[in-house]
Amino acid sequence: MSSENHLVVNTATAGQLNEFVINWHITEACNYNCTYCFAKWGKPNELHRSLGAIEKLLDKLANYFIHGNPEIKRILGYQSVRLNFAGGEPMMLGSAFPTALVMAKQKGFKTSIVTNGSYLLRGRFQLPPNTLDMVGISFDSQQHPVRRELGRIDRKGNSFNIDELKLAVQHLSHTQKGLKTKINTVVNALNWEEDFSPLISSLSLDKWKVLQLMPTGRTDFLISDEQFTSFVERHLGKGLPISAESNNTMTESYLMIDPNGRFYQNSKGMSDYSYSERITDVGVETALNQISFNCHRFMSRYYAENSSNICGEVLA
Repeated sequence: MSSENHLVVNTATAGQLNEFVINWHITEACNYNCTYCFAKWGKPNELHRSLGAIEKLLDKLANYFIHGNPEIKRILGYQSVRLNFAGGEPMMLGSAFPTALVMAKQKGFKTSIVTNGSYLLRGRFQLPPNTLDMVGISFDSQQHPVRRELGRIDRKGNSFNIDELKLAVQHLSHTQKGLKTKINTVVNALNWEEDFSPLISSLSLDKWKVLQLMPTGRTDFLISDEQFTSFVERHLGKGLPISAESNNTMTESYLMIDPNGRFYQNSKGMSDYSYSERITDVGVETALNQISFNCHRFMSRYYAENSSNICGEVLA
């Protein structure tokens, strides 16, 4: 595939990846109402409602990215593929989510989830043991009033707090063998001056990913590049497993699937997303050619995540 087919590459920077990540936003449903959430599709016909459709999608992805030899694999040289379940909140799907999780493992994927954490405790949801390779918990503020204003709160006024975060990380480490743990923090106008150092230091994390709020949907809480850089620099040099992603870093650098089972992508200068046809209808390669995916930016983001010198990537 060439850049004309929307797979943008720079062979001068190509190298070996341990892992290639596909992000499946399996549902729009969520018990929170984050004001800056980009996962809005207008109540789509979500593919997970049919177990047959889940298996068909997973088979097509596995046959192409794991068992096949596509150009993207030859360019990136990845050794394994991780399917990251995101939302919305995947744990709201009841049995459909663990079924998809187990099925993905059986088909050769490494697996991960991004969750707001609210279903990890109080016995409301039990993950099948040893089905997750990584968990990412979204945690944007240590202050309840800030979380409430951001919409990270359910209808009853509950908001996943610091104590629950610590308990969830501890609990998961006992039920998921070899689990890697990650905290995701979206840096915005309400939290960019917070100091997360004591909290992150108290957790045995593999990664703390900080992301600059993207200019999609509401723009109330957008911050400048300088404010984001200030947040990052405040946390550098303290032994924290920080990985920072600016707006520029995130553009066209993620491979994403929406609840309909379509690839979708953000692009520079666009306020909305571009979409492919359903992967289960047209196949992976045809669908992949219908959106833009920048291998160079994916590689750059990967190396930034695995380098202690991440500030240069933030400022680039």
